[in-house]
Formats: sequence, C-alpha cells, structure tokens
Amino acid sequence: MSGYTKLATFMTEKHHPILKKYQHLATRDLLYLQAELCDLDFKFNSIAKKDALETDERQYYDRDWLHLQSSNQRGFGGEQWSVALATRAKLREYYAAISQYSQIASITQPKPSERTLLNDWIKSSAMGGGCGFLGRDLGGFEQPSVYENLHQSDLAILCDSHGEDDLFTKFVTGPLLTLYHWVWRRRRRSLPIDPENLPVGDNRSNLHHYDDRHVQVITNVLGTMFSSFAPLLSIVVLSFVSSPKARLGLVCAFTILFSCCLAVATKARRVEIFAASAAFASVQVVFIGSSNSRI
Repeated sequence: MSGYTKLATFMTEKHHPILKKYQHLATRDLLYLQAELCDLDFKFNSIAKKDALETDERQYYDRDWLHLQSSNQRGFGGEQWSVALATRAKLREYYAAISQYSQIASITQPKPSERTLLNDWIKSSAMGGGCGFLGRDLGGFEQPSVYENLHQSDLAILCDSHGEDDLFTKFVTGPLLTLYHWVWRRRRRSLPIDPENLPVGDNRSNLHHYDDRHVQVITNVLGTMFSSFAPLLSIVVLSFVSSPKARLGLVCAFTILFSCCLAVATKARRVEIFAASAAFASVQVVFIGSSNSRI
C-alpha cells in the first residue's frame, strides 16, 4: 500500500481527514458569476428601455407578462424574454454556489498540530508515511504542498470527533496529553510503518495514536470538575470566614474566578457568562445571609 491509498487509509483510520477548501477559487468563481449577472441585468434594462419606446406591443412588455414570454412566437424576436430566462438560470447557479461556499467555509478548521502531524507523516517514512508523492498537490514540486503552514486557514477537517475548541480543551489535548505521552509512551504500541502488518521489529514507526473519543471523554470529565472548582471552593471558604468585609471581598474574588473558569472551560458567550456570574454571586450572598442568621 502506498501513495494516495496509504494516505486515505491513514486519514480514515486515525480520524485525520484534512482537505483543502480552495476558498480563493470558490470566491473567484462567485465573482465571475456576479459579473455575469451584472452584465445580464444591464442587457435586460437596455432592451426593456428600448422596447418601451416602440409603438407596437413591445411597449407593454413591462406590464404584460403573457405577451412578453410569447413575443418570439409572434415575430418580435423575444430578446427581452430570452435575457430574462438566461438571468433566471444564472441566478440559480449563483445562489447554489453561494450556498455551497457557505457550507464549506463553515467546516471546522484543523488545529495547527493536526496539520503539522499530517504534513510530517506524508514526508516521513519513520512515522509510517513517506508516500513519495510526485504531484504539485502533495509533492511540493514548483509550489508548496497543500498541507504546508501557509495553507492552514484554508484547510478543513472532516471529522465528527474533533471536539471543542475552548482553551481548556486545547490545554488537555496539547501540553497535558504531551506530558502523559512522555510518562507512559514506553507502554504504548507505536503505529506500523506498513499498515497491513503488525508493528513489530522494523515495522514500528515513531508515531503513536490516541483515540479522539477517549481524549474527548477525559476532557469532558476534567472540564466538568474544573467548572465545579469555584462554587465548591467558595462554599468551603465562606463557611470558615465570619468577618463581613472579608466575606464581601471573597464573594468578589470567587465571582471573578467563576467567570474565568467559564471563559476557559466553555465556549459560552459573554452575555451567558455575565448571567451565570450574576446568578453565582446571588447564591453566595444568600449563603452568607443564611449563615449569618444561624450565627
């Protein structure tokens, strides 16, 4: 197995299907379609103005659709209706292209580490890749490969298990996972150079794979624990403090801490963080009031 077949197998099995969007080509095509529509609109308006000055039935075309669409059958050329039909077809093509562009542009962009890994794998035999591509797309001849760094913003990853993109997830899948791998890498089996054989002897690469689903589960668990840190710590600390001024300062501090936890561990909008922080501050005030009444 080699070349595109080997790359496709790696992308599918390791949840790494990264492809180029070619947004600049799609945008250029939209501009061409826009120019064609602009030209058709100009032609239609010119013909309509000319027909309006005629003394026969053509002067009524802007108010009589039936005669307009059948004008060619009665020997009046049907030029205005012909341009209208061409505009209709081109407009549908234009709208379809805009819809497709919007869908493609909204596909999740791969992380820089994911793009780098794929690019290095393609070039490196030690990692199990070394596909030896010869074309302009992946071979790097005459122009950079589509997976080079300068194309990062124009790439899409077609993977449902890509996960969230908040700061906490980036920390878990980045430095924390790197630390975990450094500690336990001797116990993990590396990927094979030849995927059709077991990773033993010379067939072992220096690349290890962690299942995205397992990493996502761990991230969700740690994120939930991290999000619960501020409320739990607030209750414990406030129960040991009796000074009103100290409690007021702690309420402010824990509310800020809670807001920071939401900003780091979630993708909540600012208005949602504001509402949750206000509710959290209110709960702390109620807790202080109830604890003072018992004292």
